Amino acid sequence: MRIACLPQFAQIACLSVACSLGALSTVSAEPARIIFAHKNWSDLRGVLNVFEAARAACLAQPVTKDLPKQLLPEGYEIVSSSLHALGFETGSEPKAVVLSRTGDEANDYAEGAPPYVELTFATDAAPSGGCRVAWRRKWDYSQDVDRIMDSMAVLFDPWFSYALKAVRVSRPDDGFTAQEQYSLLSEWAVPCFGGKWCRVGALLELRRDEGVHLTITRSEEPVGSQDAN
Repeated sequence: MRIACLPQFAQIACLSVACSLGALSTVSAEPARIIFAHKNWSDLRGVLNVFEAARAACLAQPVTKDLPKQLLPEGYEIVSSSLHALGFETGSEPKAVVLSRTGDEANDYAEGAPPYVELTFATDAAPSGGCRVAWRRKWDYSQDVDRIMDSMAVLFDPWFSYALKAVRVSRPDDGFTAQEQYSLLSEWAVPCFGGKWCRVGALLELRRDEGVHLTITRSEEPVGSQDAN
């Protein structure tokens, strides 16, 4: 059994925190273009980019028809969700679009692109629409991958909570044991638009032979009030 070692991941955390989390904790009044402030690397810097994209796209406002263009990062394109995932159009008016560096999910991964954002337009049943941010990247390190995986697995929850002011609502693990791969699923209550709480799901997968895969999803309508006791 390996003993998890945290220094490398923690050092990167210290370097990143000074310039990142003030922006992460703020819900903007107007939609703003997504900017990836950190190097797109398979460590905390890449994770923070996902948090920032989720805050800007999923938590700051509901999905509208104009939102994709307002959020579009520099160098990205807007494609239908079917074209991004399947490689072809369905022929009907898209119910969801994706902001993607390459316009293709497989190519996003192959080229090591920054996160992509999928926006599902509003319906009568879901007037706020839906939002998903996903990021996959192979390891950028030739050594110490096991240690980085352990560190990311241990520190993901506290960083998610701190960065997005989130409260975990799913039961946490009873303990930690270093593993050859991780698949960490969690659900959170996160402050979002309208002074309410959004239920957000997170899935972090860490595999030595494939890299890191992180998905953050808002699929339900906001509930409650942040001011409620």
